Amino acid sequence: MDKLDILNRGIFVDQVINLLENISDNKASTCFAIDGEWGTGKSFVLDMIEERLNDIYSEKYFVIRYNCWKYDYYEEPLIAIVSTIIAEIEEKTEIFPDGKEKQEIIGMLKAAGISLLSLANTAIKAETGIDIKGAFDTVIKGEKDGAEKYENEHAYDTYLNFNKVIDRLSALLQEIADKYTVVFIVDELDRCIPEYAIKVLERLHHLSEEKSNIITIIATDKKQLECSVKHLFGFAEGNKYLEKFINFEIKLDKGEVSEKITEKYADYVELFDKDIVFFDEPIEEYLQIIFKDIEPRTQEELMHRAMLIHKLLYTDKKDYSFMCVELLAIVMYYKYGYRAFVGTNKINVNSFDSIFVQYSNAAKPPFVEFFSKRFNQIKFDIKRSSYANDSTVCTFPETLSLPSAILFTWYNVHNNQGGLIRFKYTWGGVYEPYKKNAEELKKFIEVLQIIK
Repeated sequence: MDKLDILNRGIFVDQVINLLENISDNKASTCFAIDGEWGTGKSFVLDMIEERLNDIYSEKYFVIRYNCWKYDYYEEPLIAIVSTIIAEIEEKTEIFPDGKEKQEIIGMLKAAGISLLSLANTAIKAETGIDIKGAFDTVIKGEKDGAEKYENEHAYDTYLNFNKVIDRLSALLQEIADKYTVVFIVDELDRCIPEYAIKVLERLHHLSEEKSNIITIIATDKKQLECSVKHLFGFAEGNKYLEKFINFEIKLDKGEVSEKITEKYADYVELFDKDIVFFDEPIEEYLQIIFKDIEPRTQEELMHRAMLIHKLLYTDKKDYSFMCVELLAIVMYYKYGYRAFVGTNKINVNSFDSIFVQYSNAAKPPFVEFFSKRFNQIKFDIKRSSYANDSTVCTFPETLSLPSAILFTWYNVHNNQGGLIRFKYTWGGVYEPYKKNAEELKKFIEVLQIIK
């Protein structure tokens, strides 16, 4: 499943890039957050921003991508930040071509890094296998990247005051920021333990405080971060403390699923054959609405589970209506807590609105209105029922459509005989294969209730 922009995040990224351009043109410094709940695709958005800045604006921006959680085994975040900056400088040869200036910058960064390693009270070797003293001796004695000259002149005071290290790094960043807009892109902050997350914010703030042309973008779940502050300091309002570091935030919502969803989940879609039954309605529209308001991470988990169960149960390809009912079932079950599946429970079909809602207090999926509208467009042959417990019998039309196939299959999967609406069809007609589909899908639903 390739990373495709199936939530139309390009519009959001355009807005962020425009904001960065305005801040950069003014040579201002700021820190702002991209605030989104777990699974909304914050890392994906940061990938897009980083790619855009490196590809289109490479001569203007120096981008430093820092994954906090990846390096949270360091007690001191500055060690990881320095390491990240060195890696970015070595990689971005168009900004920092090989030469004396590059060697001196890397030399100073390594000097600061080794001072931090010496100052940090952490068992890094025990956790990572890195021999700090061995690394120190290698740099001291070697001539790597111009570090030797700097080392000889400054004698590497390994007990250098911590504040002086920060001042040195801050000054070095400002030298770079005088030529390029420095953009820190900080990811996975809300996955770190509270103490480390707050320390990261403090260090980044100290590096850019009262400087110019340095922008920090932090992707996080603001509520989670506020909880970390409350946990550490006991503040009633964690947001007040965070205002010291984060100037403003931009909300990242769950997004709108685009037509690219069939491309992203092509492996799953290929399990079905559109030519078994041709439907006029585009399948993309139905997949978009089924996954509406579901965050990307959850969406991927549901798709993975659907594909797993499908491959366990079926060897032959199914039509597209089968796919829709399969996905409706898995989304209803895992996302909306729906339990009225095969067995003694039955759907009380009083209207098309209620066909996907089991209880009056159940969460109402966002696709209910969409399907209700589509179902209401089906031209049933409607008659009054002679059964005491039914008021209406609807006979499906002989002209098959994707909505009628979905409704027919969903209804028969549940073996519903109650409610104010009862559905029938002409024996031997176009709906005959969908009775088989319904029986096949009962197996799918039975399995999905077992697999957690």
